[in-house]
Amino acid sequence: MKDDELYRPCVGAMIINEDNKVWLGKRTNIAHPDAKLLWQMPQGGIDPGETPEEAVYREVFEETGIKNLKTICMSDHWYYYDIPSALYEKVKGKYIGQRQKWFLLFHDGDDDDINLIPENNSELHQEFSEWKWEIRENIVDQVIDFKRETYLKVLEEFKDYNIFIN
Repeated sequence: MKDDELYRPCVGAMIINEDNKVWLGKRTNIAHPDAKLLWQMPQGGIDPGETPEEAVYREVFEETGIKNLKTICMSDHWYYYDIPSALYEKVKGKYIGQRQKWFLLFHDGDDDDINLIPENNSELHQEFSEWKWEIRENIVDQVIDFKRETYLKVLEEFKDYNIFIN
């Protein structure tokens, strides 16, 4: 059993479109020798007094500019991962990792809605340098190693959810 006090409460968003592809962004603030491993789904911290669902919508908007979303489902439990010790200096506060509640969201807007540069907020920094829609089977091979196990579990939990457009 993990000590929740050591893991920052966060949310993650698996955003799918009408083609059942998943939104991925390429991180701007992580140095890694293999640039193909810098892709991830949106995620971020839960602010005090915020519900996980409020946090996921705020985080997705801050990181991607996407507003046109519908919640399909929320993960049944929290997922945990440890941050490698080399990255501890960048972690907020006392945390050694994250505990995340994941959401499967449907983007029912246009790709023109996506804006990676935060609007009207000087405290936010740009999380992603580029983005794409990706098929689920290709996601894990593009994710930094310490997040892979969580991504495998999230993809497994949400595997039976698809959007069918009539």
